[in-house]
Amino acid sequence: MADFKVYYLHGLGSSCQGTKAVKTKELIQSLGGEFHCKNFNYLMRGDYPWNVVETLKGWVVLDKPTFFVGSSMGAYTWLDFVVNHPEVLENENLKKVFLITPPTTVFDNLEKWNPLFGKEKIFLRYGEDYCKSYETFIRLMHWDLKYANRRLLKLAYPKAVSIIAKRDTVVDNTPIYELKEVAKTINLYKVDDDHTLHNRLDELMGILKREIVETIKTF
Repeated sequence: MADFKVYYLHGLGSSCQGTKAVKTKELIQSLGGEFHCKNFNYLMRGDYPWNVVETLKGWVVLDKPTFFVGSSMGAYTWLDFVVNHPEVLENENLKKVFLITPPTTVFDNLEKWNPLFGKEKIFLRYGEDYCKSYETFIRLMHWDLKYANRRLLKLAYPKAVSIIAKRDTVVDNTPIYELKEVAKTINLYKVDDDHTLHNRLDELMGILKREIVETIKTF
């Protein structure tokens, strides 16, 4: 059995009990790997990007061949992590970073988030309710914009494997398509489904399995 591990990050509003997380866990365990997942309430209860990145720093241990897998907000978070800790990408034990429907910015479309500006706070509605102070909102926007280009460019890093949904209405894939035109070697899979990929889970798991099996053959 292969001796490797996977760190999985779920999407916004999901959890380690979500459909993709459970399916990924089953796949990894069938291949003899360790599966690690951590629940985050992204953008809520203090789980802001800068806090999550520091939590990951203490959680991830690269003591054996390792893969990162992130779905949606989880993919965004892995990109944030490697941007802020570039030495992780250079570690020989990190084999690949799988980015499923990856947003490279959170606030790509404020209309989508439906901001309502109050006297002291900004109310955001996107699947769930988020109420932020102006100070926190501005810091979120600053963080998002500060690392946007670097997140996008990390999609072209050799260890990155991007899996996008052709009919995604949550994430704007335009920057990724444009990057592909420049970075011809970008590892990009296009799945004919919406953002959830729930109709193509078998195809998604097939991609993960092929990529991981091909990699662990070299161990």
